[in-house]
Amino acid sequence: MPVNRFAVDIELRKDIWMDYGVEVKLLAITPDNENLLEMAGRICYASVGKLGISEKWLQSRIKQGHESLIEHASATFYIKASRALTHELVRHRIASYSQRSQRYVKETKEDYITPPELSEETGPEVVRAFHQAMSAAWEAYRQLLDAGVKPEIARYVLPNACTTEIICTWNFREIRHIIKLRTSPAALPEFQVIAEKIREIMRIQSPKIFIDL
Repeated sequence: MPVNRFAVDIELRKDIWMDYGVEVKLLAITPDNENLLEMAGRICYASVGKLGISEKWLQSRIKQGHESLIEHASATFYIKASRALTHELVRHRIASYSQRSQRYVKETKEDYITPPELSEETGPEVVRAFHQAMSAAWEAYRQLLDAGVKPEIARYVLPNACTTEIICTWNFREIRHIIKLRTSPAALPEFQVIAEKIREIMRIQSPKIFIDL
């Protein structure tokens, strides 16, 4: 499926985005996706001649539960976040993923996500304890590498907070599912930030599909 290649980075409220320091960028999306998806739906009802007449036609089909038609479009995102986040992210299996490898890439730089909840809900001594734990993990990692241990084994001491990069491709139906599930207050806070950024991007790119979310 041909795609347009460009990048979009939508800034969310600084109170949640900057604290986590995550990144979300749209790398590619099915071109003319709203027209394509309406055509897919119109085929089902033998009403292709009415293509483009109603701005709310796609939303009406979605509200009826006829979401298979929006599987014909997809989007690809770049995400930089913690490994704790990506462990949950890849549970969304109707997708394709390519993630930074800890087997073949040496994580010698102490690059990790610090949950803002630590400073908001606890005292400075707890924050210090967190950073000390991170430094200790990386020091152990470097010692293992210096001892000749392969990165794929040394990585066992690295924390879930370790920053990682991942490319994700989902169809529009799966993106809607992720947004609905992961913007819930019950979701991992870091995932809420990621899902909110994805929602803002998709509302701009394909409002007929995502405006209700």
